[in-house]
Amino acid sequence: MLLKYLNQLDDAVRELLAHPGQDALTQCNECVRVLEDYLETQMEPVARRGREIMDQSLARLPTPVGERSAPAARVAG
Repeated sequence: MLLKYLNQLDDAVRELLAHPGQDALTQCNECVRVLEDYLETQMEPVARRGREIMDQSLARLPTPVGERSAPAARVAG
């Protein structure tokens, strides 16, 4: 499941970079939320590595996205 959620996030980040807009931003935020929820249920080493990979994907964006960041609405602006 972790790989599935990470791949979905990567796809959402790619889409947001290619087509910035509210729909792409919403999808990216949803992927972050699902991944965060999933990682909360995992053992600490898995959760830590999952968050590291998630952060690497999100680092490609010009402004932060997700619950652990500043307001995400700025990405679509």
